[in-house]
Amino acid sequence: MSFLGPILNTLGALFLTHAVYSAHEHTTAFSSSPLPTDITLELLFSIVLLSTGIVISAQPLRPIETAKWAGQLSREGRKPDGQYTREGEAVLSEGDPYAFLGLDGGLGKGEGRKGFWDARGKRKEYEEWVRGKGE
Repeated sequence: MSFLGPILNTLGALFLTHAVYSAHEHTTAFSSSPLPTDITLELLFSIVLLSTGIVISAQPLRPIETAKWAGQLSREGRKPDGQYTREGEAVLSEGDPYAFLGLDGGLGKGEGRKGFWDARGKRKEYEEWVRGKGE
């Protein structure tokens, strides 16, 4: 089904180009008359084709709420899609959109920025302390 989106986009762009050209030619030849029905229908058809092609070829949506996104990120982890920088680091197009900041937040290997407080790490330390004291 991955080939259907680009095909619909190409057909929609061709129909749109033809409709715009026809509208331009019509307005230059007959400046006072309204657009014919066939040009209007071709324009609407091209918009429907383009919209359908864009929706079909789009990637899955990410959660809007930050809490859901963070939960999904902590459960699944970061996923590099096989692209790497010159330094050999994975390019993370999915997952954390703020990965370039280096904040990490304790979701990765604990390599957060120096000077920032790791709330999850402190929570784990506290839970271990409470469990150790209770025994």
